Amino acid sequence: MKSVILAAALLGATALPASAAVYSAAGLTAEEAATVLRARKLEVEITTDEQGDPLIKSSSSDLNWRIYFYDCTAGRCTSIQFSAGFDLDDGLTYAKANEWNFTKRFGRAALDDEMDPYVRYDVDVAKGYTSESLDYALATWLLIVPTFSTFIGYD
Repeated sequence: MKSVILAAALLGATALPASAAVYSAAGLTAEEAATVLRARKLEVEITTDEQGDPLIKSSSSDLNWRIYFYDCTAGRCTSIQFSAGFDLDDGLTYAKANEWNFTKRFGRAALDDEMDPYVRYDVDVAKGYTSESLDYALATWLLIVPTFSTFIGYD
């Protein structure tokens, strides 16, 4: 019940204008994505990743996370990936990561070479994607991150 109330609060808390911005069929820019995050009063740092593609750093529920941009041409990218990594003293088991992946529809768990868990959420943002759609994806992500954190015993 608590998660339903939180979901309703997050989905209803959007501060986007009544009419959604329609993004180019060529994809989304980091600044367009940042505008949606800022509408939710989230801190945003726009930078670039090792490949030179846009990267957004942000946080919610006292948890840091990133938005990676893929398939970029001239600053417009056709897909994004929300990602959060967690440094655990003893790592996580494959069984626990698989439990998440088999029981949750959104957000997939992965382990790095030190068995530290990551949760990721991919979104296709090409051809008719809107600020309203991005805000909905963000609302989903804002539910995934703390749920995953609790699931792995991070909090």
